[in-house]
Amino acid sequence: MNCSLPFYFIRFSFTILIAVNFVIGGEFSTTALLSNHINFQSASGLGTQEIDLKVKDIMVNRTGQNMSTVKIIFGAHNPHTYTVLLDGIHYKIFVGNQTVTSGDIGGESLIDVMREEPEFPIISNDTVILKNTQTIHTNELKNDIPNTITSGKACFLVNGTYFYRQVAHLTTSGGGNEFQLKFPSGCR
Repeated sequence: MNCSLPFYFIRFSFTILIAVNFVIGGEFSTTALLSNHINFQSASGLGTQEIDLKVKDIMVNRTGQNMSTVKIIFGAHNPHTYTVLLDGIHYKIFVGNQTVTSGDIGGESLIDVMREEPEFPIISNDTVILKNTQTIHTNELKNDIPNTITSGKACFLVNGTYFYRQVAHLTTSGGGNEFQLKFPSGCR
């Protein structure tokens, strides 16, 4: 029993020495660990523009007497030198002041480790194309909007929020930025 006491004492001392080295300036200091903070920007659009989001196309196809499909195609461009993870896009499509449809691509969970929705990595200076299709009941739309959107002459306003995360230079940040886009680009 006396022989094992010095062994445990040396092992305990070595553990304390490693802990002290870790806390006060070893290669893996707590300061370095704490600098890996998550900086969530507000969803008000006050954060930096991490992604250049554009509407590539909106296609409306009549599928029945009172039914149509609305397909939207987004182009998400990363102008930075690091990879950005696009968590999701929540959007609404308007013609005039009337909502045509709304939808989600991906999710908006910024810190959810066990996510059900996919995230979309966008590497440096690259663009990812994201598509979504919604079915609408055209008889619920007012005025002449069903004819306008299915004829291809509509001026669409798309607004919403995209959610992103990025890891660069040992820091993690993320957030949500609001957007408002017109399609086609010559719309007033």
